[in-house]
Amino acid sequence: MRRTTHADLLRVRQVLAGLPFPAAKWQLIIYAEEYGADAATRSEIWALPVGTYPDMSAVLASVGVAAAAVDPARRGRRGAPAVAVPAPGVLRR
Repeated sequence: MRRTTHADLLRVRQVLAGLPFPAAKWQLIIYAEEYGADAATRSEIWALPVGTYPDMSAVLASVGVAAAAVDPARRGRRGAPAVAVPAPGVLRR
């Protein structure tokens, strides 16, 4: 599994730049599809937890968290996630 890089976050930011917030996950997906986002960006957006995102920074934070949650190379001891992953539909600021 790929690690989320700074370039990945910039790409997600570029794709969603004109999207009005707050926005639900399904709105992020539709907007990225209409933009013509590449497969990697669409995959990162699909991997986000279901919920409503208050702003772009919440989306970008969740992209990084989602990648850490599914990437075994970024896990802490004993297979526990290296970062706290919010429950689906719950976004922390």
